Amino acid sequence: MFKKILKSRWLRFSFSVILIYFAFKRVDVMSLFGQLAGMKLWFLIVNILISFLLSFLISYRWAMLLIKHPSLTEVWMFTKSSLAASFYGLFFPTAAAGDVLKWIIIDEKYPEIPKTKLLGSVILDRFIGMSMFVLAGVSMLILAKFKGVEIPWIIELVFLGLSVACGGFYVALMFFDLTKIWRVRWLERFRGMAELLNKENRKQIFKGTTISLLSEVIWIFQMWFISWYFRADLSIMSIFIYLPIISMILVLPISFAGFGAREQLYLFFFGGVASSPESLLLTSAFSGILGIFIALLGGLVTLTPDFKESVRKGDFKKGKRK
Repeated sequence: MFKKILKSRWLRFSFSVILIYFAFKRVDVMSLFGQLAGMKLWFLIVNILISFLLSFLISYRWAMLLIKHPSLTEVWMFTKSSLAASFYGLFFPTAAAGDVLKWIIIDEKYPEIPKTKLLGSVILDRFIGMSMFVLAGVSMLILAKFKGVEIPWIIELVFLGLSVACGGFYVALMFFDLTKIWRVRWLERFRGMAELLNKENRKQIFKGTTISLLSEVIWIFQMWFISWYFRADLSIMSIFIYLPIISMILVLPISFAGFGAREQLYLFFFGGVASSPESLLLTSAFSGILGIFIALLGGLVTLTPDFKESVRKGDFKKGKRK
């Protein structure tokens, strides 16, 4: 019963409304809406293009874990699957649930790939992305220390724990045979995941970290660009440190599409460095609206005849893979 309550869409919607109310109650809401409605068309187009570029890069990272040399057509198929997942993720209790849909779509497309390997690729892809978040955040924390910037100790502790966990994984990947873990009897059913961690696939994983680092940097600068447009004046350093933490918290099923929770988290983490609460809320609201807009465009992808047909039948022959 308690789990059903937590997963309730109405609960998430109600929680979002409450959080939005407390975030916006001290500002002129109509003025903020007017500024959002009056934004320049070029600004919206540039951010849409950047968001699609990020989707393509992240999908390429995922495709490389399953296909050694994915073609542009194959990467585009993975990208469409990710966009479709982002659309359906609007209706799931957590954004991470969209990964399940990505897995299902690619499973239909590539039936020759074991299901456990597909599931493992989704988890590993998420981990690679998070580890680059941590690397970027730790780098900025060190820089902040040198510049004498005060960072809450709890943030330092969180990044320390995450960096130890991520670093430990990559050290183990380089110097140990992680496939032996799957020799344990109760893990045998997940043996397909071990193929992703074998020696032959290490190069693909480290290529994925490079792509992930590039995409994270682009995303950080996109958020800086949005904050600059709305005159929030967030520094690159503060975005590098706090945005990864905000993103990880927003994975939790606490609000509808992150609205309300995102605004409160922005006020909590960026409140001391932003030029004003109004500009910060504009930055947060626009990033949320942009995410929903991209997700809705992803929904259009699922309506295209070629997408439905390719998922139903599968038009990539095994011989085309390199």
